[in-house]
Amino acid sequence: MAAEYDHITVPAGSTVTISNHEGEYIAAGTLLEDYTISLSSEFGTLVDSGSNDAFTALGGALKSMSGGQFGFSSQFKQMGFQIWKGTEPIQLQFSLEFYYTYNAHTEVVAPIGRLCKLPLPGDGPLGNLIPPGPSVLEAISGTSASNVPPSGEAPAPSEIDEEGTKKSADSYVNIWVGNMKFRGCIVKSVEPTFSKYVDEGNSPIYGRVAITAVTMYTATKESINESFKLNV
Repeated sequence: MAAEYDHITVPAGSTVTISNHEGEYIAAGTLLEDYTISLSSEFGTLVDSGSNDAFTALGGALKSMSGGQFGFSSQFKQMGFQIWKGTEPIQLQFSLEFYYTYNAHTEVVAPIGRLCKLPLPGDGPLGNLIPPGPSVLEAISGTSASNVPPSGEAPAPSEIDEEGTKKSADSYVNIWVGNMKFRGCIVKSVEPTFSKYVDEGNSPIYGRVAITAVTMYTATKESINESFKLNV
């Protein structure tokens, strides 16, 4: 089912919804362009060859003195065998747009502002900063990122209850891109751009925002099954 924005019909697959871990909406916007999901692992060689350099140099010298008839090396092709070193979390990169239909502050400025707070620290009681993202305790305790999802379909930005989104400075968020879901995400960067044109309240009538987010935990085959709704 598509969302409607004052007579503009937006396909459900082009709508992104972001909620806090309690299932309360932070913002919902329309994809400005195609989005990217990055998945990567690091591989390295099975054996470090640096420790055998002197032995290899001796074999090279013997080959030179024998006119190429004799020579040896400490290297074996198996030493270059690539083994897994680690895997990165899922990374999402997408851009959202927000536009004015009845109130530019409610539909454009407010949702983008809530998104802007996600990668930033908060002010502590003693002037110290409260870091964004999950705490070390949450990581050690294995906090589940499979939290309560918002009920129903993603609403239009104008339908979001602003009073219900005050917890936008959350430790982690859940992101729905159409029917794909990415739970337990940390927003790393938010880059907003606003229109120079304003409404009667002097709020920009259009805005777009580029967002980069990563999952709280390492990507696995099972996490892809959940996000992509795969059965295998």
